[in-house]
Amino acid sequence: MDVITSNYGCVLTKPLTVEVKEVSLPAPIGREDVIIKVESTGICGSDLHLFNHFGIGKTKMTSPNTLGHESAGTVVEVGPNVTDVNVGDRVCIEPTMFCRKTGKTNICRNFRQAGLSPTPGTLQQYYLCESGFTVKIPDSLSWEEAGCIQPLAIAVQLARRAKFAAGQTIAVFGCGPLGALIMATARAYGISKIIAIDISQKRIDFAKSMWADFGFLSPQKKADEDYADWADAFKARAMKDADIDAWGVDIAVEASGAEPSMHAGIAFTHAGGTYVQVGLGQAINSFPTVEIVAKELDVVGSVRYTAGCFQTAIDLVATGKVNLKPLITAIFLSLVVLKLWKL
Repeated sequence: MDVITSNYGCVLTKPLTVEVKEVSLPAPIGREDVIIKVESTGICGSDLHLFNHFGIGKTKMTSPNTLGHESAGTVVEVGPNVTDVNVGDRVCIEPTMFCRKTGKTNICRNFRQAGLSPTPGTLQQYYLCESGFTVKIPDSLSWEEAGCIQPLAIAVQLARRAKFAAGQTIAVFGCGPLGALIMATARAYGISKIIAIDISQKRIDFAKSMWADFGFLSPQKKADEDYADWADAFKARAMKDADIDAWGVDIAVEASGAEPSMHAGIAFTHAGGTYVQVGLGQAINSFPTVEIVAKELDVVGSVRYTAGCFQTAIDLVATGKVNLKPLITAIFLSLVVLKLWKL
């Protein structure tokens, strides 16, 4: 068992300012708690929002706080009532903590999120949480891959919401990290045709090299052009080039947060299909409500993950159905470690 004598973390102290400093030691440990030595942490887009704006939307930071929520590590201490994990186990950390009073844990009215004030984040040497918010990972997963399980679990939750099934067609608007993981999950679930759409040709090319069957640059909408006309013309070209019935795709996922993509996504979805909003953008956007009604679309939102999503994500990687390694574009030695080297 590690002897914990210090605990440095990456603390957001104000907008655009992160300091590596001593944070509270994870003790005393509760009866249901574990202490985890953090081995890897991914950087999420929400971390960048916090860094730039000291908050996300209406959720504002009230005081300095440790960042991070995409983490994995080694269990170094367990509380007396813990039976599901042992010292030495490799685990992923589920960073959203809920009250257990409702079934939809991802939207619990009393949820706490690691990295959102006042709940400390995981970007620190040691992290304390209830053992129920850890999921074991096999030795076959590298620490770098383990640090990507949390965003993959979000894609798994979306697959549940959209009811991914073999043989379907899907258009994904936005080929960033989340869009890429959604496409990877779609391929693992047996979706037959995947269309990748973005404003970056580089991202589209990457998506096509990994999961997408077709990729299209989103055309520029003219200032005086009607959204419906622009979206319908874009759809017509894409369906023809992808050899998909002009009626449209079974599922459209908007993962960019861009208002034009929302209109295109509704247009791309055939009558009776499913449109999923997962991208974050402006708080208020225009939306083609009449088309939603006329086509009787299922319009759903998807956020975070629910019970079992982490385990499914781990299984997808462990069995080779999802390859996370190409998504890891850079590995940085933790600032926490650098700080310790200077001591």
